[in-house]
Amino acid sequence: MQTILKKQKISIVPIVLLLPALTLLAVFSIYPVFNAFFLSFYNKQMLAPGKTFIGLGNYIHLFQDAAFMNSLKVTVLYVGGSVLLQFLMGLIIASLLCVKDLKGRAIFRTLIILPYTLSELVVSLIWLRMLDPQSGVINYIISLFGAQPVNWLFHWALPVVILVNVWWGTTFSLLMFESAMQGIPQSLYEAAEVDGASVFQRFIYITLPALKYISLLVLIMITLYTINSFGIIFVLTAGGPVGATNVIGMYMWNNAFQSSDLGLGATISTIIFIVNIVITLIYIRGFGMSTMERRD
Repeated sequence: MQTILKKQKISIVPIVLLLPALTLLAVFSIYPVFNAFFLSFYNKQMLAPGKTFIGLGNYIHLFQDAAFMNSLKVTVLYVGGSVLLQFLMGLIIASLLCVKDLKGRAIFRTLIILPYTLSELVVSLIWLRMLDPQSGVINYIISLFGAQPVNWLFHWALPVVILVNVWWGTTFSLLMFESAMQGIPQSLYEAAEVDGASVFQRFIYITLPALKYISLLVLIMITLYTINSFGIIFVLTAGGPVGATNVIGMYMWNNAFQSSDLGLGATISTIIFIVNIVITLIYIRGFGMSTMERRD
């Protein structure tokens, strides 16, 4: 009997230890999701008391709004460009850092990681200063070659915010890929080298297959973060000019806090949440689980 009680106590201890974390997760993550979904069926103004049930009215309004459809298009371009460049650059730089006898590896790694130690706000302010059309260092550099100053945040707004996001976020992909590459047995590369495989062939047939599942994780993380990103665009362009960088997160902020329409803001956040789930399932199904199923 005592043995049974001891076993029961042991099985309960992990649950008790997890309760504080689970409580915080429920209060700050799970509850807001359900509350936003519930609120999306109401007309709720921030400063007005009470709310009115309107069913799918908010959803119908969104898909009839040209600004919302534009934000979806801009989001696809912003997320697609950012994710592709962060993934490829992280993979390339990690491969270079794993080269044997690479001189200055520590300095190079520090310089690459340094942007990630800064907050999103600080990064945005740095680039805002650098891109200033009158006194920015970027226009100063191109003027040395005889070029005219460019208003980067007006004529090249979307490419610029993608560039800034990539400059700041590539470090995550780099660290993930580098740690995974360091776990690949060197004996595999040595055996392939003895067999006459080139550096490119070793990368294709040894490195890439070993990075399959870490690549899945990297893609999911950077995609979800980029879809929900807000700070860089808010500081640099505030969604302008003329909606050129008005991603869905910026569109949600404008409706929820600028227009004080909490019901519409909750509807947009619900759509973002659903998109996040769908993209994650697509990645898992198409990139990861298909291989696992074939093994089974």
